Amino acid sequence: MVASAGDRVVVRFRKGPGAPADWRADDAATLSDVTGILESADPDIRVRRGGESLRIPAELVVAVKVLSDKPVRNSDIRSLEVAAARGWPGLESEMIDGWLVRAGGGFTRRANSAVPLEMGARLDSQTTERLRQWYTARDLPLLIAVVSRLIPSSHVPGADYTCPVDVLTAPIGTTATSTAAHPVTISDQPSDEWIAAYTDRRTITDVSIARDVVTASDGGHLCFAEVRDPEGAIVAIGRGAATTGLKDEVWLGVSALLTVPEHRGHGYGRSIMAAIEEWGATAGAVATYLQVEATNQQAREWYRRLGFGLHHSYGYIDSR
Repeated sequence: MVASAGDRVVVRFRKGPGAPADWRADDAATLSDVTGILESADPDIRVRRGGESLRIPAELVVAVKVLSDKPVRNSDIRSLEVAAARGWPGLESEMIDGWLVRAGGGFTRRANSAVPLEMGARLDSQTTERLRQWYTARDLPLLIAVVSRLIPSSHVPGADYTCPVDVLTAPIGTTATSTAAHPVTISDQPSDEWIAAYTDRRTITDVSIARDVVTASDGGHLCFAEVRDPEGAIVAIGRGAATTGLKDEVWLGVSALLTVPEHRGHGYGRSIMAAIEEWGATAGAVATYLQVEATNQQAREWYRRLGFGLHHSYGYIDSR
């Protein structure tokens, strides 16, 4: 189960002793489900539905699916994906059959993947071959970002995802705090130390490519946040991108959020987030989004505590 306390979920379970009543009152049914807010999962599942807390024994749970915090239309998903693509466009891009193909020298998945942005985008054999040819010409594998509901799930089973990703959102300013925060420096270009911290432990032979990728945007504005210790060493970093979606609404994308391991647990990440959101508000953003690997439970729970909730999901397909 990839879900955090506070997520809106639907739990499918086998009927049996200790299970909630079947809301359909169907004696022939062997399975039922309950939708609500996840309270805990250790080991039994507890879900709050309305004013009651329901317990589902762990041995009866068949599946747990995280739902969007609020109803989201396909047009909302597409608009946010357009803003996100503008905030991380790679170094070269082109539209092919409704897909935005991006290349960024192989640095980061987002900068080197195809994402469906136009209505009618398909993932049939002809389209896949055209996408493959584009990436082959750049000596890159075909990496496809399959966005939930923009591409029918029947086209690509979720089990085929090499990396499932959750797109989390919150109103701008959600992480603002009235308590004393660490001083954060905001710049329109990353320092050499910022780049070094972001590329640390990553496989990259040309750091200049990383700099080009993180400083690229398709319109909009970028900021680079950092916190340093008294000796001037980087403690934490983050990147903000204020770009527009389909309806010209401004979204703030937060990425490259990182705290040096030995400094974690002291609020540096929250200070970076708050500073980037303050910057984003001045750029006209009304909401913040971020993309986190669905299996990164610790990060998901941290963002949930900050007030972020699921907007939609996508998964990468590596079609080598």
